[in-house]
Amino acid sequence: MQLEQSFELPNPPATAWPAFKDVELLVQCLPGAALTGPAAGGELPLRFDVKLGPIAAGFVGSGRVSFDDAAQGGRFEGSASDRRTNSRVKGAADFKLVAEGGGTRVTLRVDYSLTGALAQFSRGAILRELASALTAQFAANLALRLHAVAEPVESVEPTEPAEPAARDAPAAVAAPVVAAAPLDARPLLMLVLKASWQRLLGRLLRRKV
Repeated sequence: MQLEQSFELPNPPATAWPAFKDVELLVQCLPGAALTGPAAGGELPLRFDVKLGPIAAGFVGSGRVSFDDAAQGGRFEGSASDRRTNSRVKGAADFKLVAEGGGTRVTLRVDYSLTGALAQFSRGAILRELASALTAQFAANLALRLHAVAEPVESVEPTEPAEPAARDAPAAVAAPVVAAAPLDARPLLMLVLKASWQRLLGRLLRRKV
């Protein structure tokens, strides 16, 4: 199945493109997604948690991303599975950044397959609406992060010289990987049902005229 999405960022491609090459930043902006460890051999260990009513799924897998600096685009390929629902997803996503006005338009084209118990949610227009809502959340999170990076940092005058580190001070320990909060799809589903109802009501009213 194929999905096509697009969204706008207020930043020009010159500042938006470096953010797209920061995989950790992109994962942090996607609700429900998390990196579960460092990349090994180009493979990114990923996890995506989603909850829809009584159904909770945690897809665990890996992906690989490639970039084209000249075209300011790239491609992500990956696969993951959820043991609880015996579901598996595999797909690829192509993305491209294009200057538009003073900002950037990002286009996405996703080609994927979903098998198992959750395959029922891959049919019809509901998934497209859910994808649109998820893309909007991702775009909003990314725009906030880009805005925070663009803000100038105020200089602070040091008050006292820093004390020298102790000779026997222990080495810094890397922070553990923290899983992201699962994506609760219920609010998104309610928006989808509301939009579908409004379209249906509009069609009925036009037929009566």
